[in-house]
Amino acid sequence: MRFLQDRMYSLENVMSKPVLPFLCFLIVAASAITAQAKDVVVTVKPLHSLVQGVMGGTAKAQLLVKGAATPHSFALRPSQVRLVQNADILFYIDETFETFLGNLIASTPSGLTTVSVVEEAQLPLLDLRDGGAWEAEDHDDHKPHAHEGEHDHQGKNMHVWLDTDNARRIIAAIARKLSAVYPENKEIYDENARRLISRLDQLDIEITQKLVPAKDKPFIVLHDAYPYFEEKYDLNNVGSITLEPGMPASMGHLRDIRQKIGDLGAVCIFREPQFNDRLVRTAAEGSIARTGTLDPLGAGLQEGPDLYVELMQNLANDFIQCLVK
Repeated sequence: MRFLQDRMYSLENVMSKPVLPFLCFLIVAASAITAQAKDVVVTVKPLHSLVQGVMGGTAKAQLLVKGAATPHSFALRPSQVRLVQNADILFYIDETFETFLGNLIASTPSGLTTVSVVEEAQLPLLDLRDGGAWEAEDHDDHKPHAHEGEHDHQGKNMHVWLDTDNARRIIAAIARKLSAVYPENKEIYDENARRLISRLDQLDIEITQKLVPAKDKPFIVLHDAYPYFEEKYDLNNVGSITLEPGMPASMGHLRDIRQKIGDLGAVCIFREPQFNDRLVRTAAEGSIARTGTLDPLGAGLQEGPDLYVELMQNLANDFIQCLVK
């Protein structure tokens, strides 16, 4: 009996020794997980994808504009306002793009790090083009021109993620800002950023090769969301139906578009899944132009780190499908 008691005591003694260090490990691990999982909030799907790609498995970034919603008509719910206010870091494109942020950024607690990727990455910006037909003889005048490092973003096109060169700069900016907030994860962020940029290098090659047959094929879009993609891959957009996709186009404006479709032999008119296609159907009436769909935000795609690459691949495929038949 004494032998059994001694053996039990010995076993309990051995088992008790690692308990304190193990508990300390759990406390430290829990602290690290808490530091990693504090809220990171992102406004739109393409940017969210890049942020999540850099973060990897350290935490899940929270997305504001979900599903097929569009920032053009989005309004924050009270729960989302609280989400932003309680976050550690907020990534967005620019206040002229996510106008729904309004005064929220200015009124948020001082502990919140706000990151406009346009500013942080010092992206070269293209001018907004007027809605309507862009005359062929004045095409260079209507072609957007990049301006780097400007701080007044009024009149600039903010669909900056549709150029992979911009995406690379955005990824570097994301890694830099996340590392400032969560320095314990810096090596992870830097490695994930390198891998993601390498994937974009390959994506560029794939899209460039795919779009060769579509060059010089004239087309018209619902609104001017694609100049970065067009300039990157040398596509021939000759006009947009409307300046703001939620606003109606005048009959005179539609007549100009129809004239342009006929004069330049526009091959395709593109709608967007976030908006009613009535204007596109009206513009296409009586013409031989096909209608197609372009989605600059990934409305039908699952949010996450793979979305950005899928979005760009889908755009290339949709251009080819409508322009080259």
